[in-house]
Amino acid sequence: KVLFVQKFGYDVDDIDEDGAAWIKKAGCSVMETLEEKLAEVQCLYHEKFGADAGLEDDAYDSQLQSYEKSLQELKVLFVQKHGHDIDDVDEDGCVWIKTAGCSVMETLDEKLAEVKC
Repeated sequence: KVLFVQKFGYDVDDIDEDGAAWIKKAGCSVMETLEEKLAEVQCLYHEKFGADAGLEDDAYDSQLQSYEKSLQELKVLFVQKHGHDIDDVDEDGCVWIKTAGCSVMETLDEKLAEVKC
């Protein structure tokens, strides 16, 4: 048995009936190691920034609402300054104006119908 362990690195009793070797590992699991590293990073973050890493859900939601409100205010200011919505500008900077009502052709057709009557 000693020669087998020296040659293969595991005991012959660690092999099951299918020939698979079951290796016993001592120490921390991967999850425990990750949790330890996370705790260490959180402590370092707290030391550097004076706050806990990651906002609490309520604080995050409050901050998100504040940003959304600011975005809406900026959109209103943009419309006041430029006369069109920021969403009307494409990636090339071209402004697309939305029109409602009849098209030019429909208007001409209506006028032609009036003249014919």
